[in-house]
Amino acid sequence: MTFHAFSGIRLSLSVTLAGLLLLGMCGCSDNPFDMAPVSGKVTYDDGSVILAARIRVLLYPQGGEIDLKTHPKFAAAEVNVADGTFAFMETWKPKDGAVVGRHKVAIISYDTKGRETDAVPAKYRKPDTSGEEREVKSGQNHFEFKVKKPS
Repeated sequence: MTFHAFSGIRLSLSVTLAGLLLLGMCGCSDNPFDMAPVSGKVTYDDGSVILAARIRVLLYPQGGEIDLKTHPKFAAAEVNVADGTFAFMETWKPKDGAVVGRHKVAIISYDTKGRETDAVPAKYRKPDTSGEEREVKSGQNHFEFKVKKPS
């Protein structure tokens, strides 16, 4: 009788472990896309910092089919205006990174009231006119952006 009780516990434990292993193998998470961390720096082409109250860098994924219900439309980073650096990008969750693949880039500067400024030239504010593209790869990514200094 003791042997049968032990066998039942062992069987139950085996089923539980098999279920956990199966969940781990399927890569189940709340984000079905391959994401990677992105950090970087944004300066003028002469290396000086951009004088703005706020600067954002946005990466717009270009590859593959986009599921508009769940696919991130872009990843964004807030730039430290004191030195031009940003430590992370995010889409749906804080610091979740950017989708792995090719991206078009937009860089936007703002004043203290949240209005866009000319500290970053207008061509950089839209991904289709900025001329900037980057490839986000698995693992850590670090991108340097140099924008033309307004005259």
